[in-house]
Amino acid sequence: MITVATLALGACIAVGAGSDQVLARDLAAAAPEWSAIPPETALGLAPAPGVQRIFRLPELRRLALRWTLAPPERELCVTRPVAVLDPALLLAAMRTQLPAARIEILDYSRQAAPGGELEFPLSGLRQSQGGAWWAGSVKYAGQHRFALWARVQVLVPVARVVATEALQAGRPIDPARLRVESREELPATGYLAAIEETAGKVPRRSIAAGTPLRAQWLEAARVVMSGDTVQVEIINGGAHLVLDGVAVTSGAVGDTVLVLNPDSKKQFRARVTAAGKVRVTRGNI
Repeated sequence: MITVATLALGACIAVGAGSDQVLARDLAAAAPEWSAIPPETALGLAPAPGVQRIFRLPELRRLALRWTLAPPERELCVTRPVAVLDPALLLAAMRTQLPAARIEILDYSRQAAPGGELEFPLSGLRQSQGGAWWAGSVKYAGQHRFALWARVQVLVPVARVVATEALQAGRPIDPARLRVESREELPATGYLAAIEETAGKVPRRSIAAGTPLRAQWLEAARVVMSGDTVQVEIINGGAHLVLDGVAVTSGAVGDTVLVLNPDSKKQFRARVTAAGKVRVTRGNI
């Protein structure tokens, strides 16, 4: 966790980063009479980052009366201090997410931010035409967040399964037409890292040579095709029966397909268990 510290300027009292209330201990820093009440006592809402709040004498005297304190003689100014963040802090927060990466900050938001916990979650890292952008925030006063951004170059060592030749949609993948490459890239999910991950899969779409394979581009190979004669295993309690049927729809292992009973001419649903085999409970026929 990276913590951002800020200082109040001028005569204003700095509100603690962890609360959205002005507490007695905040006022006690400039007016010792407030140290006579419990330090965590809330006296009013804290201002937004960079904004000043003035406790006027009537309000202070009402509060003092409630706590049987001597009537205050001067107004008090409180603020939630802000400061432009040092990019070294941003970099440190990013490295907590990607410790093995090479990270360079090219630009970043220079808007003054409040003190609090600095966060750059991995979910905020995005690639665009202008490069990579990383959205972060300073968490302060409980669940409040002050948004930040940075334009970055991020490279991490990754393994990618790459097609050495064009792969056709719907055709089983030959492992000899794949290779694993070690690269440095922007972090991304969904890419295959081992050739074994393609076992039993076929491309949903054509894939050009030299393309890294993504899991969403592959699907389980269909082992039952429409029009095939299939072996239908029927289970009814302890009874077990096997007969032939005709697949009406296609599917992979685990899929549900429509099957035609050639005798009754009725269609029923069955689950694909292997190549040319399906299973169904007796009540579904």
